[in-house]
Amino acid sequence: MRSLLLPVLIFSLITLNCYAQTMSVNYKTVSEKNQEHNYMINALIPQINFGPDALMGVRGIASDINSSLDTAAGGMIKRFKDEVYGMQNNTAMNGMGSSLEITGSASVISGTVLSAQMKEFSAVIGMAHPVTLIHSYNYSIIYDSLLLNIADLFRSGSDYLKFISDYCIASLRENAMKNGYTNIDEMITDGASPDINNFCVWNLTEDSLILTFNPAQAAPYVFGIQTVPIPLSSMTDIINPEGPLSFMFR
Repeated sequence: MRSLLLPVLIFSLITLNCYAQTMSVNYKTVSEKNQEHNYMINALIPQINFGPDALMGVRGIASDINSSLDTAAGGMIKRFKDEVYGMQNNTAMNGMGSSLEITGSASVISGTVLSAQMKEFSAVIGMAHPVTLIHSYNYSIIYDSLLLNIADLFRSGSDYLKFISDYCIASLRENAMKNGYTNIDEMITDGASPDINNFCVWNLTEDSLILTFNPAQAAPYVFGIQTVPIPLSSMTDIINPEGPLSFMFR
């Protein structure tokens, strides 16, 4: 019995200590310039800490989150370098080279959730045009899984995908009409259909779930990045009251 109770007790103590200590956000910078391949990389990566007096278990949580964010940024950097090295010509007509800019931002929600994103702007000489993408990363220090999937926010068995799909399609249609586009409904309904793969990029604020649609996902590329905020108050019947958003029910 002791061997079963010990992990639960340790997790409970760490959770209580997390509540007792304040999670804050800072940023680390990564810069690299390569003259041979004519590229420059600048990255601003979110990191968290609980202060100098944080206990070992709490520091371990911060380390896991920071390592996850570092790995994500490292993947973008590797992909960029692979693309640069794969090009035969690395000099543009204006003499400028390739560049990668990673701009991170993050916020702490109710003291227990870190909602972060990284904006990746990649301009590789030889490519048709630069690419801008948003990547999101959400972590809970009190839930079973540290790195969250959007499904973790909702009750098991709830039809949350239909709800957020219907909400996003209506919002994206309104935006299309506002911009004079009346013939892209198929792109919208495909890009925001109730498929979990369409909702991989999401973030949280204290009162909203923000869905992000990267260029060409749910509209022509000219639309760029589109976001749809959904009030959390409109989803209280499908949100898991014991999940990462449990603070809503306290």
